[in-house]
Amino acid sequence: MPDIHFTWRGLWDHLRKYVWVYLVGIALCLFATNLLWTVTRPRLSNEQAVTICLAGPWSDPAPLQEVADEALRRTRPFDEGLKEVSFQSLHYDENQYTSQMLMVARLSVGECDAFFASRQALDALISAGILAPLDEAVAGGWPADGDMAPFRATLTDEETGRSETFLAALSLEGLDVLARLGAFDNRDAWLCVTRNGGNTETTMKALETVMAALWEKQAESRVER
Repeated sequence: MPDIHFTWRGLWDHLRKYVWVYLVGIALCLFATNLLWTVTRPRLSNEQAVTICLAGPWSDPAPLQEVADEALRRTRPFDEGLKEVSFQSLHYDENQYTSQMLMVARLSVGECDAFFASRQALDALISAGILAPLDEAVAGGWPADGDMAPFRATLTDEETGRSETFLAALSLEGLDVLARLGAFDNRDAWLCVTRNGGNTETTMKALETVMAALWEKQAESRVER
């Protein structure tokens, strides 16, 4: 008959043998909680908000709050139904399955209207076929501020074999004020817009203001230095 009496030695032996089971369970619970909150948390409708997701190994949206507030103030006359412009962190690492699943969850509900994306995140977004072509907007002078190199992507339809090349993103490489503010690593990072955000025209207008404000901050920081 096994000894069922509690002893500290018995507890230590149990933890030594099965600690990996507890660690896996904790990790799964944390992921499930994060995913559940992402999908079910109270939020404005997609048409009332412009959400710019900072997708990469690290990010902090707090230093960009002033930029978001200014974008809301200047975009609201264009869309009176707009209630919020915000930056949100979205940790992404192609080697972490949980971060890939979190991105899929955010995309599935149309929550991210635009991205500041690392190259890894950009590749994932292109593969998902979720990005809006920027060819027409850029040809029309959007965004008005900054010199941002284009990134062209090619997608091939598996059924028909037809390929489509489009302007998928604009480079944030020159916008190092993002890193200096501690908001986002702009090295090999890209600005892109999603197809399913629900308010693409408003998003483009808000991004125009966002980029103008960021380039202005960059100019100011260089003068101070």
